[in-house]
Amino acid sequence: MEEKSLKVVLRRFFSGTLLSRISGMGRDLMMAFAFGDHASVAAFMVAFRLSNLLRRLLGEGPFQSAFIPHFMQIYVQDPSKANRFFCKLSLLLSVLLISFILLAEGGIVAFLTLSIADANREILKLTAWLMPSILFICLYGLNISVLNCYECFFIPSFAPFICNMTWCLAAFVLRQQETDLAMLHLAKWVAIGFFGQWLLTFVPTLKYMGGNWKQWFHLQIPEEVKTLAKTVSLSIIGVGAMQINSFVDPLFARYIDVKAPTYLWYSIRLEQLALAIFGIACVSTIVPRLARYLKSGQIEQAKSLFSFGYQRIMTVMIPCTFAILAIGTSSVNLLYGRGSFSEIAVVKTTFCLWAYGLGLVPSSLVILFSAIFYAQNHFRTPMFLSVATVAVNIALNTLFVFQLQLGVVSTALATSISAYLNYWILYKFSFRAGWESPVFFPLIMKTVFASTFAALCAFFMGFLLSSPLTRHVSSQFLSFFIQAFAFIAGLFSYAKVFKHKELLGLFSDFLLKTSPEIK
Repeated sequence: MEEKSLKVVLRRFFSGTLLSRISGMGRDLMMAFAFGDHASVAAFMVAFRLSNLLRRLLGEGPFQSAFIPHFMQIYVQDPSKANRFFCKLSLLLSVLLISFILLAEGGIVAFLTLSIADANREILKLTAWLMPSILFICLYGLNISVLNCYECFFIPSFAPFICNMTWCLAAFVLRQQETDLAMLHLAKWVAIGFFGQWLLTFVPTLKYMGGNWKQWFHLQIPEEVKTLAKTVSLSIIGVGAMQINSFVDPLFARYIDVKAPTYLWYSIRLEQLALAIFGIACVSTIVPRLARYLKSGQIEQAKSLFSFGYQRIMTVMIPCTFAILAIGTSSVNLLYGRGSFSEIAVVKTTFCLWAYGLGLVPSSLVILFSAIFYAQNHFRTPMFLSVATVAVNIALNTLFVFQLQLGVVSTALATSISAYLNYWILYKFSFRAGWESPVFFPLIMKTVFASTFAALCAFFMGFLLSSPLTRHVSSQFLSFFIQAFAFIAGLFSYAKVFKHKELLGLFSDFLLKTSPEIK
């Protein structure tokens, strides 16, 4: 019954996330078509990384890993007390963020008075316009955390659609302007989009909080907020390695080529499409229940749920990794291979996508494994491990970029290597801590064989088409959909012939069938 209800929740989360991510792809498609890999676009993407970093840390991963177990612990004892805790935390976070934004804006103004390179000056100006959006990004992250605790998944996963559509419309309107000027105006539109994203999640959040406005503005900070404040910094570092690494990557890439951050941007957007729709979908729906079981002492139920999550992530993310390798070129060319986006840009973006795609599996598992430690108030272990992996990523980037001069793809590869290191050490430490990790070696090998067969089918069809970088839209669609169909058909055929019940179950789960409501 538990697994059945989880599958229903996963489908709900999937439907909202899919729409959000498709709109995100439309946004990136418009950006590539209108502005290509212009140096000003790269500057905009570096500036946006700061707000994106805080969104990742205070939204989808690390902050949720700390907040959800803490909130559920209070909720089990007294739901009204848990709601008051959330309201006070929202107020405190708002005050801190506004103070940070004001200080950052003042620092940017001071830097702009100095004699600095024009390229860096452009990044600072764009950062100044994007800075106010940090407030709404982080409050949105807090809202979706509490909504996930109430098993409300559709609206939080759908909300980014508002921001994406605002961004896409702005890029379309600004496409005729000079690129450097267009990026300044785009930054303002993006801030408006993030406000709309937050507003959409604020309405249901207010409903779950009981609609009592007074509790939002009471200045007394409860002890629970102070306790969370002591641990949230550890949790942010603990599972923020992937996010911190993705923030560091464009800085190294910009040293290689002023256009290089655009290749990382477009490639990681595709990689995160798979990560968000499937990997984060699994983790976000499982973590609240996992925390509830651990806080209430239901260890066996927690282990069973963890085992289900581990199995589901492996079954989903391994085929996604092979799919990126098999149809990465045709997907990048379909989305971006037109307008101002050159063939060279398509090739470089594809290489970066392959490198990022190798880190799909560990990136999902790090969040799941970290949830075990946080639910049991063990914050220091994942923190120290994450710091180590960030250091490894920086060291690898330094080696690849400055010493070996391997190019922009090496920065993406360093991030994936770091993600594997983070997962492997977490796996070992969880076993030593008495949490016996599930062993799914036969499942993993069967899934790898199935994915390999599917990838070979896609490669064969791509070889027959022999037009990987065509600029004709009809040929691009044909190439992508034939390869994608070959991959899916190959995966399903292998699962059917060799009775891979987990993969067959996935095909069944993601069909839009009528499902019973969760009781």
